[in-house]
Formats: sequence, structure tokens, C-alpha cells
Amino acid sequence: MSVETNKTVSPLSWVIITGLGFVLFVAAAVILMIFSNKAANLSPQVYFFLLVFVALIASGFLFGALKAHAKYSGNVNNGTLELGGPAVIFCLIIYFGLKLSPQADSFNIKFIVFGDESKNELVNGGVLKVLFNKPDSARIENGVVTFTELPTNLLGKTISVTPAVIGYYRQSQQVTIPIDGRTPIEVHLKKQAESLTISGLVVDMQGQPVPNVLIVLANGLYKTSADNLGNFRFILPVKDGTEFPVRVYREKKLRYNNTQIFSSKIPLTLQLKEL
Repeated sequence: MSVETNKTVSPLSWVIITGLGFVLFVAAAVILMIFSNKAANLSPQVYFFLLVFVALIASGFLFGALKAHAKYSGNVNNGTLELGGPAVIFCLIIYFGLKLSPQADSFNIKFIVFGDESKNELVNGGVLKVLFNKPDSARIENGVVTFTELPTNLLGKTISVTPAVIGYYRQSQQVTIPIDGRTPIEVHLKKQAESLTISGLVVDMQGQPVPNVLIVLANGLYKTSADNLGNFRFILPVKDGTEFPVRVYREKKLRYNNTQIFSSKIPLTLQLKEL
């Protein structure tokens, strides 16, 4: 012997269910209106999930009064689909929700500043100057510069950026702002070749300037001549504090032979020996 039971939802239960659905729908609508600006910054995945949730609540509210049905006939591409009842509401909400999805009025963009092409060195310090609709600049902190509240008409545009960092060339670069406004923009700098400017004076044993002598550094790697007042100047591709052997020739005779530490802060004085 078997007993079949036909369980149906009572009118009171359905009133409660649809009432809760209505409250949730209204609450979701109010929240979206209040936070519409923040909703514009939602990722597409999150926005679509919330849209489906709202559509289900709205159509679920009508299931107690209307019958939902769907009918498809014909081939895959040329067939027809008939919808009725809450299913129509669901599809309309999805369609217009995607069609009228909120757009942000502004966006933030991040620049990552590397000190080389291999991305092994982040730049810390200095300023990144950017030409948006008008010039703007910000300090580079741990390789990152962020510009906020930029107008959305800049998305996809090509702009000019110029780094001002000690030890790197100040060369403008053209970069394109990503359409999504979220992908960081990489900026790669080029290091300046290290150089050292040396100045000095050649004197005799009495401390008088000696003109027109030949100064030779690093066993002939660098050479220059003193002027009529005994002054000389070198620009060397070396670090401050580098040590070189120095020789000075007067009338093709060696008059000075010693090792010196070179610094741009301290002028050299080379005193010639008497023959």
C-alpha cells in the first residue's frame, strides 16, 4: 500500500516568500542607487553576479501571480524563443542592466618605475612628470606612482611621461593608458654613465703656476694639458674616490710621478720636482 502526497505552497507561505523577495529587491535597488558611484568601479564579474541576483529576486516575486513559461522552436540560429511571465522580467532586467551598466566618472592609474629593462630594480625617489590634459607630477615611492581621480576620457589615450631621477637620463616616453584603467603602466629608465669632473693646478717647488705641461693619467689612458695659468681639467667616466697614477711632463721630461685619489669636491695640486 502506498500513499501519494501532493505538497503545494500555501497562499500564506507564498505571501511571505514574495514579501521577502520584494523587500530584498527594494533594498538591493536602494543600495545600488546610493552607492552608484562605487558600483561603477565594480569588476564586470561582480557586477554581473549582482545583476543576476537582483533579476532572480524581481522575477521570483512574480512567480506567485504569473506562470512562467519558455518555448523554443526552429533551428539553433534562426529559431524563435517565446518567454512569458516572470521569465520575461528576468531577461529584461539582465538586458537593460548590461545595457545601462554604470560608468565611472574617474579612475586611478598606477605607474611602476624600473631602473632597467629587466625589471630587477625599482626606482625609489625622484619625480615622475605626466602630461594628462594638463601637466601633473608625483614622487616615486618604492617604484610606484599613483595618480587618482583622472577623467575617463583619458582611457586608451597616449600620454607623455618624463622621469626626473638623479642618476638616470631625463627622457620623455610615450605610454598608452589601458582601456580598463586598472592595469599598471611600466616605465623603464636608463642609467646615466657615471662621470667625474676633476680640476687642478700645476705648480713648481716655489708654488708658482707652471703653464703648458702635459698631464697623463692611468698610464696614458687619459691626457690633457695645463693652460697658460697652470690649470687643468678632466672629465672621467669613473666614480668619485677613484685612484689613478699621475705623471706630469714638462718639455718632454718627467717632472711628477705619483698616485692620486680623484674627487670632484677637492681640486688637485700637482707640485713638480726640480731637475
